[in-house]
Amino acid sequence: MGDDREPKVVAEYVSEFEANIVRNMLRSEGIPCEVSGGALAGFRAEAPNMVRLLVPAGFEEQALKLLIEHDQSRGEDAESEDDD
Repeated sequence: MGDDREPKVVAEYVSEFEANIVRNMLRSEGIPCEVSGGALAGFRAEAPNMVRLLVPAGFEEQALKLLIEHDQSRGEDAESEDDD
């Protein structure tokens, strides 16, 4: 059985800014979360590094559920802006 504290990648972003927004959202929900790879993100245009969002394995399922809800709400916001 795995260690519940082992870091798991739950998302990847091109932008450190976006990763930090999502990290703060997860933290506000009580999920410990860290960003990795920000210093190198976008450094090489031909093969950009991704910024990874990491959570302890014990929080992986909860984090993924919140990320799905977050993505769905962003899509709904974009649709409502198109209707205006």
